[in-house]
Amino acid sequence: MELFHRKKDIYNSQIAILLITGIVLGFLVINQAKHFTNYVESIGRDSTENVFRRIQILKTSNDELKDEIETLEKQLTELTDQAKSFATIDNEIKKNEIIAGDIDIWGPGIELVIENNLNAVWFTDLANELVASGAEAISINSIRLTDSTIGFDSLPNGQIMINGVILQAPYTLQAVGDKDALDQILTGPLGILEKMKATFQDFKYTISEKDRIEMKQV
Repeated sequence: MELFHRKKDIYNSQIAILLITGIVLGFLVINQAKHFTNYVESIGRDSTENVFRRIQILKTSNDELKDEIETLEKQLTELTDQAKSFATIDNEIKKNEIIAGDIDIWGPGIELVIENNLNAVWFTDLANELVASGAEAISINSIRLTDSTIGFDSLPNGQIMINGVILQAPYTLQAVGDKDALDQILTGPLGILEKMKATFQDFKYTISEKDRIEMKQV
């Protein structure tokens, strides 16, 4: 009986030890799991923070790049506008130089040869028609018309005078510009040449388009 109690005590002691060991192991497992969870959460949080930080860095870089691109585009626009302004000014200067006869000019155009003696007013009308249709430069009998040209004067014997120079038929009038447009303005149904033919019974003229007409500076 005593042996039985002794065995029972040993058994109970073993159970107690096992229970204590189980409790300790359980605590250790729980504690380890908790540490592991905290570690994972820490890694996850760090990873998330790193991702967000990278995204923020990229966003900041993209914003800075966007601002730089906008600045460069603005500068390009300003430079383009300046270039256009300079080109416009240069074209205006060149146009004024052409009108003044300060530079040589060449290009396509038309040549009109009139065989009849005409009153000066007809040449004035011809010049005005050509200018209105885009002629860049005009000459008559090799005398270039400029902004300083006084005008045409009629002389008693049917001649005309321009800038102190007496001209007589045949009159060769040249104009530099769009040859098709210049030809059309003169020869169209309501053009000035039709009016001349209706006014003068024996009106003779020839008109031709030229690929290149040259006029020297005055």
